[in-house]
Amino acid sequence: MELGLEKKSVIVSAASSGLGFSIAKMFAMEGATVTLSGRNLEKVNRAVQSLNDEATGIVEGCVCDVTSAEQSTSMIKTVSEKYGLDVLIANSAGAATAPFVDMTDEMWLQAAETKVFAQIRLAREAFRVMQSSGGGRILFMAGTHGKQPHAHAITAGFSNAALQNISKALAEDGAPYDILSNVINPGPFATDRMVYLAEEKAREDGISLKEATAILTAETVLKRYGEPDELAALVVFLASNKSTYTTGASFDIDGGQVKAI
Repeated sequence: MELGLEKKSVIVSAASSGLGFSIAKMFAMEGATVTLSGRNLEKVNRAVQSLNDEATGIVEGCVCDVTSAEQSTSMIKTVSEKYGLDVLIANSAGAATAPFVDMTDEMWLQAAETKVFAQIRLAREAFRVMQSSGGGRILFMAGTHGKQPHAHAITAGFSNAALQNISKALAEDGAPYDILSNVINPGPFATDRMVYLAEEKAREDGISLKEATAILTAETVLKRYGEPDELAALVVFLASNKSTYTTGASFDIDGGQVKAI
């Protein structure tokens, strides 16, 4: 299927590893001009080098801490002036979690800053560019705990639910400018984030890491973690010319984890 992404300018934030890296890789293989960001220069350079070995388009890196308004604004401005901006994948690190009674005000504020405000800033700056350039795609990376709360990931539920609301509202705001806004809700994927969540569950429940991992895996009807490329395929399709009537939608990609209809 021809997705029409060749030479499209795409920013994938927090993409030096994990799901972000897999998303950036798939865009690069479709011939897009990809800018991937991360906080660590060495990791960003390593990711860019790895993608350039397979990419059919341009791949560049940008050191950007998306919790910094100044750095996020600078990245959007720099990329859009050089290549334009067709697609923003607003990705950011997951928040730290703990038992509810141990969560301080500072931890809640940090969760909001890390996940919610980081993506709001990126989307706001991208929206301004797309308003004047004829449209684009904004995809927020949230998570299934925004729909299916979990005691062992309470900050994720709080943050991800906020992103669902923001994306839905932005779809209405962006419609007159042909800016489509959607949200992706990853479930359990084989990434460092799931290792962290399993470790927290093991610690809180007094069980082994192996037992905690088995419990989290069993929450899916497919009884396995997803592979990052499985998620990347959905993201790339939604950003492509084959997806032109989908906005304000929320996509669970979770192996059947979420039980809500």
